[in-house]
Amino acid sequence: MATLIFGLPMAKTSKRTTIKKAGLQLICGLAFFFLLALSACQKQERSIELVWNDQQATGISIPKQLIQNFSAATTDPSIKVVLANGNKRAILGKFSTDNSALLFEPLIPLTPGLTYHILQNNQLIGQVLVPFNKNEKAPELLAIYPQLDTLPENLLKFYIHFSKPMRSGESLQFIHLLDKKQDTIRNVFLNLQPELWDTSSSVLTLWLDPGRIKRGLTLNRALGNPLKMNETYHLVISSAWKGQNGLKLAQTYRKTFVAGKRDDLAPDLKQWQLQVPVASTTAPLEIKTRETLDHYLLNESIGIVDQNNSLVKGKLSLDKRDQQVLFVPAKPWKAQRYRLQVDARLEDLAGNNLNRVFDRDITKSKSRNKSYYELGFEVKP
Repeated sequence: MATLIFGLPMAKTSKRTTIKKAGLQLICGLAFFFLLALSACQKQERSIELVWNDQQATGISIPKQLIQNFSAATTDPSIKVVLANGNKRAILGKFSTDNSALLFEPLIPLTPGLTYHILQNNQLIGQVLVPFNKNEKAPELLAIYPQLDTLPENLLKFYIHFSKPMRSGESLQFIHLLDKKQDTIRNVFLNLQPELWDTSSSVLTLWLDPGRIKRGLTLNRALGNPLKMNETYHLVISSAWKGQNGLKLAQTYRKTFVAGKRDDLAPDLKQWQLQVPVASTTAPLEIKTRETLDHYLLNESIGIVDQNNSLVKGKLSLDKRDQQVLFVPAKPWKAQRYRLQVDARLEDLAGNNLNRVFDRDITKSKSRNKSYYELGFEVKP
């Protein structure tokens, strides 16, 4: 009788089957990994990325796979970058290409906290969110000029100085003038677009509407002067205003002031007083203007020349009332005559400059046309 032996042959068959399965699983695993890696690479190639410079988002890299007719992308007017939830107005900037992507460089850095859409033929082809810098600080208000508590009834402008660049084009959404009852006064400020920012975007010039200040104009007749003498006012800057870094102001700021009498006189250098230093020292020349003048113009309008008509280098500083100027020379004074030169554009708080009064009847009052005015002084041994 034949004997059937099952053990050894069955064991060999089972082992071969196990090896085949293991090999098949290995092949499938490698194939899956390859496909996953390929998918990740394709996904990475198709992802929109921000370009950074000095911790600012200064560009958007858009992979060419997202662009129709990539070769003509830099001149294609149908491609634009817009703010999400905006009015689809194109962000100002320029496009350039390399072999793999279209690069958009905005005129000013992109704002943290905002999402930007990339459109082609007004169809969304991608978007990118600009993240906040975790170490970034909220902007603060450093000063409001003029700093006096009593300002002329015909005050022409404020300067608002922040610690960081602010978002422009929206200041009147966050700046309000309140009366003594804390009610908002309407139609006070001149709505300029573009707004008047300095080159750092941290100092805003805020004009009270000249049409309401100049007597006899239609707005003045209809609405009257923005400020009324002896009334108390509150200039309020809301904490909801964001800086270019996307962070809101550290707090709401308020300047309380009283409107004083009108100023209808041009600044007069004959009223200025000079305290002259002695030669061979770098003691300051002290200039007392005897009235508060425009903070920034005062800082820019004063120069000193020596007897050879050479500009004397030095540093200016102003007091808080913008009524006193100290000029410290870079080198010791010499025993000679000097001339203090003042640009005729220098204004007081009502916009009156050295050549003319701001609110005047041009049929009766003529303005002068000088570029600058001078005061002479002598430094003695």
